[in-house]
Amino acid sequence: MNDSYNSLSDFLKKKFPGQKILKIPLNAGFACPNRDGSISWKGCVFCDQYAAGPVRTAGWPIEQQIETFMAAHPGKKYIAYFQSHSNTYGSISDLKCKYEIVFNYENIVGLSIGTRPDIISNPVLFLLEEFNQRLYVTIELGLQSIHESSLKFLNRNHSYPQFLETFQKLQSVNIDTVVHLIVGIPGESRENMLATIEEMNRLKPQGIKFHLLHILKDTALHRQYLQTPFPLLTQKEYTELIVFLLDHLDPDIVIHRLTAEREKEIFVAPEWALNKPAVLNSIRLKMKQADAFQGRHYVIPTR
Repeated sequence: MNDSYNSLSDFLKKKFPGQKILKIPLNAGFACPNRDGSISWKGCVFCDQYAAGPVRTAGWPIEQQIETFMAAHPGKKYIAYFQSHSNTYGSISDLKCKYEIVFNYENIVGLSIGTRPDIISNPVLFLLEEFNQRLYVTIELGLQSIHESSLKFLNRNHSYPQFLETFQKLQSVNIDTVVHLIVGIPGESRENMLATIEEMNRLKPQGIKFHLLHILKDTALHRQYLQTPFPLLTQKEYTELIVFLLDHLDPDIVIHRLTAEREKEIFVAPEWALNKPAVLNSIRLKMKQADAFQGRHYVIPTR
């Protein structure tokens, strides 16, 4: 296991032997029910105007986004990552039309779809199952925390039971699922975060993405931070928390990300998080110094 944790790069080497795989971040023009009034107009407190997706290519046609990325990174195989907003939110015909664009490119070997856990209907599930027969499909589900108080703070407007129902449906049709978790939510203790990890151990998703709670320009979290500043994690605190959580995480779960990253022009705080290589190096160094590794304190769930 590379770097003492089960990394995405190692997983992809095994999944696609002899091939270098890169993910192409895409904005496919989907909306989000938490921003268009279907559920809420406010959106998640951390969500920026680009909805976590690409900034510089946000308004481009999907084909142009793909081809520009491939031209900049030639000679590879690719996973098309539908990243911005909620990418299962739309009519079946619209979803199918946009997803099928990937079949125009023989070097695209996978399709990764980011979405919310409350907008995967049975017809969408059947469509995903169909695509999973043609290439490697991964669903990235934004959860962030199992704790209701945290979901309310983040204005997620879905519940943990809703996540659980959708997760189980995806697993029933053998679609790999990556769960997004935020570290550093105000009010969450180390024990709260460990409880989320222990629940992930029980569910055993195929992957996890860890995100640092950070503040982006013109978000609800930014406005709150300006009005009533609240403490954000230091790099040392974040490093120690990630090592602690990895120590307790099932070693079979693939780590897709250890920290968040965003373009400098929309980033507010904490400033140290802009230097992603330094953050990753601090985590690896801490793990080495502590003889830590993913699953060191993992306990097989009894329920």
